[in-house]
Amino acid sequence: MGFVCVKGSTEFVPMYCGTSSALVAGALAVYDVSTGASVSPVIDATASLLAENVAGVVAATPAAGDTMVKIIPIKGQIWEYDCTSTPSTAMLGKCNDLTNSTTVANSTTISTANTAFVRNLSISGPAAAKKMLGFILGGQDAIAN
Repeated sequence: MGFVCVKGSTEFVPMYCGTSSALVAGALAVYDVSTGASVSPVIDATASLLAENVAGVVAATPAAGDTMVKIIPIKGQIWEYDCTSTPSTAMLGKCNDLTNSTTVANSTTISTANTAFVRNLSISGPAAAKKMLGFILGGQDAIAN
């Protein structure tokens, strides 16, 4: 399922993704600054990429061969997201990294690295569902986690 906006704007903007995109709806996307191109394409986020490069959440899976993707920019929305572990109240308020572009590696340990992508606010539904609500950190928010 990935990231789903539960409060805030879901307006999207088209962004360049190149033709070899593996982006899917609900995935967190980041700017691929490794290319050195004047226009950085967006790619799916991984645990090794920097949160400061967050572009937003993919609104719709691009069709094969598409070079543009619809991205919901991060503007303080509250998001529901899938988690690797069963959430607990000890995880609330913590900043966590990603497992992959659609799943958070939730933990009771605060990630102080610049790879922390979310701040957990609450458990969503039964704990066994492995879902939480929180903010996506990006840009300056990521640096000040």
